[in-house]
Amino acid sequence: MLILHPKIYLAASPTATTDALLIRDGHVLAVGDQARRLGHGEALVEPGGACLFPALADAHIHLWGLGLREDTVNLRGMSPEAIYVALSAASPGPHGWVFGTHWDDNLWPEGETLALGELDRLFADTPVSLRRVDGHALWVNSAALRRANITRESQCGEGGRIDRDASGALSGLLVDHGMDRVLAAIEPPSQDEDLAVFERSARMLRGFGVASAHMAWMQIDRLAMLQAMHGAGTLPLRVYLMIDGEDPGLAGLLAAGPQHDEQAWLSWRAVKFFADGAMGSRGARMLEPYRGGGQGLRIYGAGELAKSSAALMAAGWQVAVHAIGDAAVREVLDAFAGVDGEVRARLRPRLEHAQIVSEQDFARFGELSTIASIQPIHMRSDAPWAARMLHAEQLAGLYAWRKLAAHTGFAGGSDYPIDDPNPWHAIATAISRRDANEQVFAEDQALSRTEALGAYTEGAAFAAHWEQVLGKLEAGFAADVIALDRDPFLEPPESIWNTQVVDMWIAGKRQDL
Repeated sequence: MLILHPKIYLAASPTATTDALLIRDGHVLAVGDQARRLGHGEALVEPGGACLFPALADAHIHLWGLGLREDTVNLRGMSPEAIYVALSAASPGPHGWVFGTHWDDNLWPEGETLALGELDRLFADTPVSLRRVDGHALWVNSAALRRANITRESQCGEGGRIDRDASGALSGLLVDHGMDRVLAAIEPPSQDEDLAVFERSARMLRGFGVASAHMAWMQIDRLAMLQAMHGAGTLPLRVYLMIDGEDPGLAGLLAAGPQHDEQAWLSWRAVKFFADGAMGSRGARMLEPYRGGGQGLRIYGAGELAKSSAALMAAGWQVAVHAIGDAAVREVLDAFAGVDGEVRARLRPRLEHAQIVSEQDFARFGELSTIASIQPIHMRSDAPWAARMLHAEQLAGLYAWRKLAAHTGFAGGSDYPIDDPNPWHAIATAISRRDANEQVFAEDQALSRTEALGAYTEGAAFAAHWEQVLGKLEAGFAADVIALDRDPFLEPPESIWNTQVVDMWIAGKRQDL
């Protein structure tokens, strides 16, 4: 296949352009004049659109799970009163529960909150589980607490919180490891349900021009499903897996060793841990207290993290760690510092989120060969309320991408379903620094177009060890191509936000959008 277009970007650079691609066997064989010379007699394709571009990646996403069940009530943007109204029309699914997701207390009027009594009024005997927008907290009713055997005396340890009111009675709010008993009491989705959600997520992502996805927290019992799809040639996306570091079956998988797919379809060579919770639920671990007190939660002990990181990387595994607060970021970097430098450089540890970084830790990303896996769309969601939660010194390190860019590379993702999966929205946000209220937050920390686009192409490929195959359209790379209705190097951020993909090829095969 010979693709001709007046403007074909070979990489995330305004100067890396050509006008021809020769595609054979799913890869780019030649570009420019050489493609034209070698392409005589090939099927000719002349796509529409303003330009062609390497297909994007989402370097941090949850393709199923985290509230993506078919019968879940979407509570995004709702006040407590609106949540009660939405729930009043809900009914339990075949699993016997009522599920909701995406409530965000930082958007509620001051003093308003969900009430256990009101949830009990709506559902006296049916368990209700409502997941916070960041996935790090649940609000449940008394039936759910009974089902999980959580009582007034229950404790959950350092890595979570079972919330109580002033009298010591349960409020129904559970944070991080405080959620564990409720989650264990819920019948897990079947493989068929997860498969349907995965295929739906993949169709959505292809519509945005995303051809590869890094599954950011993968349970081992779904690996066989992906292997079967890969073997049958039916994977709808390229998938890079970060295995849950606390999965009960981890030892067996580790014994078999990391698996790297040189054709960049399905790899599992990373293990994922959580160092802290989320900022919105005050679970992100901070060096200094939040406004109003508290310093967040430590999910995985610093000593254990250091030991696990060293052992895993010595065995050839990449380590990825969720860290949002500046204390958690420091603990992760400290853990990575205990790994042999050559091993660390070869395996490329990932710090997922890196939302708040202390001034003295920016340079350590580069010193420790650590990739910053960022989700710019979170800045848009968080900036409107961050100043109510953080002090000025903490705000100075919040989403400080310009400071990070001086020391390390980025892999760009969405954290879907926690936030907006459209990468063009994230890219526009990274460039403009505009929040959900259209206010500019710390404009001096904006990324350039090359940096923002590169995070979703070459940067994501590098983070997956697929940089020899994905992220560019040079000779030898996979023929993952998208046609765009506008040129992201010429349009202002508000126009980039509205980018539409008009055509797409993955491994040289045209996709239905």
